[in-house]
Amino acid sequence: MDARWLALGLLVSVSACGGGGGGSKGIGLEDLNKDGQVVILCFGDSITYGIGDGVSVDVLPPNPSGYPKRLPDLLIPKSKIHPVIVIDDGNPGERTPGGVVRLGRDLGSTPADYVILLEGTNDVQDGHTRQAVSNMQLMVEAVFAKGAQPILGTITPSCCDHKNQLPIGAEEAYNAQLRMIAFNESIPLIDFFAAFTNGPGPNGEDLPFDPNSGLIIVPEGLHPTAAGYDLMAATVEKLFFP
Repeated sequence: MDARWLALGLLVSVSACGGGGGGSKGIGLEDLNKDGQVVILCFGDSITYGIGDGVSVDVLPPNPSGYPKRLPDLLIPKSKIHPVIVIDDGNPGERTPGGVVRLGRDLGSTPADYVILLEGTNDVQDGHTRQAVSNMQLMVEAVFAKGAQPILGTITPSCCDHKNQLPIGAEEAYNAQLRMIAFNESIPLIDFFAAFTNGPGPNGEDLPFDPNSGLIIVPEGLHPTAAGYDLMAATVEKLFFP
């Protein structure tokens, strides 16, 4: 087996168990800042916001939407600590340079215990993968600096008639580097891409996405459907409580 794919396979197996701290039992939910509640900040772009979860992809759904809206029903019954608060902090159209600035502001005003970072799709489609990786590293460091637990998410696939459809190679390269950040920082990683593609493949590679799966709006080709957001929420749930 090629050494590159072996390394990626190891990363996938580690991240599927919650980075450096999860294990097969999941990472659970803790009141990390000891303020009497568990706060999960879901930070990202339009896919975190939940575009596509409303009447149409052209209409902003109410906030919260998308996978953050679904998380309380999945996590609260399993948590030993209450209340559990999930914040949908998605900003449609955002690129990671703006995300770095906004995250610093929002961390200052939100008592987050966990921060799910899902961003970079717009950067990658613009051809700015390297910059996005560097900015995601900065976001991880910012979350650590606030005493919260960062959690990285791989970006979901695009397809069909999306005007800036991400080449599969670009998505693979970006997600592979996110997995590497999670490995190096010993933090959990939620592999949304693998959930959408039934991957990773036997050598750690990202499998191609099936546009007929009903998980992404067709032919728009970028934002998840309601079923796609259901899957994303279930994938997050498995990280905390398998």
